[in-house]
Parts: sequence; C-alpha cells; structure tokens
Amino acid sequence: MPVASTSRRRATRRRSPSPDAIEEADPTQSQSQVDGVQDSEDEEAVRPARLKKAKKVKKERARTVVNASDEEENAAEDENDDDFSDIGDQPLDRSQAQRIGGIATDWASIRKQIHVTAYSSVRDIAAATAEFADQDKADDAITKIDVMMRDLIDIENELLAHEKTLENIRQKVASKEPVSDVVDRYEKGVRNKVEEYNQKTIRQKYAKNEEYSTFRQAIFEVQHPDTAMPPVTDFLPREEGDDSDDDEDVVVGGVTQDFKCPLTLTLLQDPMTSTVCGHSFSAAAIKEYLGNSRNVKKPCPASGCKKSFSHNDLKPDKELAKKVKDAARRQRMRDSDDDAEEIIE
Repeated sequence: MPVASTSRRRATRRRSPSPDAIEEADPTQSQSQVDGVQDSEDEEAVRPARLKKAKKVKKERARTVVNASDEEENAAEDENDDDFSDIGDQPLDRSQAQRIGGIATDWASIRKQIHVTAYSSVRDIAAATAEFADQDKADDAITKIDVMMRDLIDIENELLAHEKTLENIRQKVASKEPVSDVVDRYEKGVRNKVEEYNQKTIRQKYAKNEEYSTFRQAIFEVQHPDTAMPPVTDFLPREEGDDSDDDEDVVVGGVTQDFKCPLTLTLLQDPMTSTVCGHSFSAAAIKEYLGNSRNVKKPCPASGCKKSFSHNDLKPDKELAKKVKDAARRQRMRDSDDDAEEIIE
C-alpha cells in the first residue's frame, strides 16, 4: 500500500488550519456577523413602531380632510340657510282657499253631527227627571243638568270659533287678499273669539240661545202644563253688565207650546212644520189644504199669521212628534189621577 510523501502531508496541513488560527486570522469578520444579526433584530423591533406611527399620521391626515370637508358642507348649508331666511312666509295661493274651506267644513261637521245631537239627549233627561223624580231630588238634579247644558253651549261656541275663523281666512284668500301668516292669524282669531265669548255674562250667553230656551221649555211643560213659560232670564242670575229685566230685547219666553193642529184642532199627527213661519200641522190636514200643486203658495192657516207657503216649504218634524207623544202620555196620567181622586171622594 503506497504511503503519502512528506511534501503532501505539508500541503495538507497548510489547507486545514486549526480553529484557533481561524479566530486569530479574522476576528473582525465574526464581530461583523454578530453586529449584522443585532442590527436586524433592532430593525425588526423598530419596524412595528414605525408602521404604527405611519398609520397614525395617515389617520390624522384623513381626519383633517374629513373635517375640512365637513366645514365646507356646513359653510354651504349656512349659506343656503341665509338664502332662505330672507324669504319668510309666502302668501297663500288662491287655490288654497278650497282646502281651507274644507277644514272649516270639518269643524262644522263635528259641531252638527256629533255635538248638537247631545242637546236632545240632555233635554230628554231633564224632562224625564222633572216628570218622574221626587220634587226635592228633581230640583237638585235639574240644577246639575242645567250646568251640563250650559257647558255644551260653551263647547259649541268654541267649535264655532274655529269654524268662523277658518271661513274668514278662506274668504280673504279667495278674494286674493295676501295672507302669509296663516297659522298666527288662525290661532289669534280663535283665541279672540273665545275670549270675547268668555267675557259675557250668564244671561248674555244663554238667554237668547235657542237650545237653552228649548231645554228650559221642556222642563217647564212637564212641571207647569198649559201654562206659558216665563222669560228665560227668570232662570238665569243677573250680573253686573246685564240689561234691566224689563228690556224687551233681552226677554225671551212667555210662550205656551200648543200641540194641536190649527186645522183639525186635535193633537198633531205626523206633524209637519213650515220653514217660512214655523207653524206646525198634521201632515194629512195640511196636504189637503194646500192641494195637489207643490209650488203654489197659500196663506198660513194658523190664526194671525200673514205668511204664505207651499208643499216645498214643509218639513217633517220628528222632534215635535216626540213632544206630542210625551204630552199625550202626561195628559193621560193626569186624567187617571183625577179619576182616582174622584173615586176616593
């Protein structure tokens, strides 16, 4: 087996220096590698902080842009507001008159269809109380019912305030009168009418009111049959500002309700009332009197009346028919009581 020569062994030793020789030969290279690793680690540690800072700067820039945009929009809105602030309320167009009239009609419907119907109910309750309740209890109850009737009249007046105010505005708009402050005008108009009404005395509010007069008449007819009712002012206290009791312009009453037909002189049957003079007749009798023509007018057959009317001026009177029925019932009760007294005697 061949053996390496001495020269080859030397060459091999030169190619493979010892580790100590390596460290002594290149100490700078090793330190450079360590520094490179350390720098890399430091850079990795600093990079998130830089990214975070960059994002923060980016957000601040975006926020600045948004704020600038908002300021521009607000400035534009303020400018637009300034443009419209000088315009103010514009006058209503004539075409709006019909709409305002419709609202006034709605108030009238509430008053006529809902509120006014309550009058007859309260009136019937008062008449029934006067007829069937004990005298002492009846007087107290009628006093309370009287207050209720006055409240109904007050509420109707307030409904009328809305209705009339709207109608006044409608007329002004329809006549091309400039109306720009419609809401203020409406509220002020209603308020003034209500305040004017509230300043009136009790007699000024109710003495001439037809519903109140009919209410008192219904009670009086039950308590004092066949007797003329005194003036309505007798049921209302006198206050400062009222006219004297003998003022003819204030006195309302003194009327005896007659339930007999002027033609037949018997109790009314299916009563019909003339819209011209207010007199009532039994349906069959007045139709026969007027004849077949619906348009030909004839003098009113009621004593002392100088008015004339035709078939077209007659209206069925259901309210009067009810009164006649109640009056007939009360008369039968009185007759029955008289018969009982005669038997006892």
